[in-house]
Amino acid sequence: MKNNLTSLLLLVFLLAACTPTQPAPTEFLPPLPTEPEGFTDPDPATWVMLMPAVREYFFIRKHAFIAGDAQLLWDRYPGLQNGTDLSRGINAEEFYITNMQGLKPFDGNIFPEYYEKLRVKLEGEQAQVLVHGMELYLWKDESGKFDDSGGEFKIILFLQQEGSGWTVIRTQDISGP
Repeated sequence: MKNNLTSLLLLVFLLAACTPTQPAPTEFLPPLPTEPEGFTDPDPATWVMLMPAVREYFFIRKHAFIAGDAQLLWDRYPGLQNGTDLSRGINAEEFYITNMQGLKPFDGNIFPEYYEKLRVKLEGEQAQVLVHGMELYLWKDESGKFDDSGGEFKIILFLQQEGSGWTVIRTQDISGP
């Protein structure tokens, strides 16, 4: 018995001696996303001008998530089906829609200004809108209880002026897929 206890204590001391005393190096970790630069708070007229396009995008996005069909977004915003780059979060809607389908969502809510107010870059007939919000989708678990899934998002909507309105031509999710 004494021999087992001695062996156990020796093992504990050896393990403790092998434990690093300094934190592990972090150079292998990917860099944290940087905050986009050059975005400003919109004046009231700019907010009123751009907000309908933001609302429409998120309305259609919600229906695409619930239906499990990215084509709903692509029908309205054909540019979103091209140039997808998941590593940079560009036009990544299909990725998110596909991943959500395991839960079979049947309702949802999107709050574009949940975390902070919209910020914009406006350059002639083009605009970028930084949206930091929350989206939650309702689903039922295996016992039939209601639950929601989703959460925080941070996305840049690239807009192009079309007549008297604006339309989304590209997106970049900077919260990362």
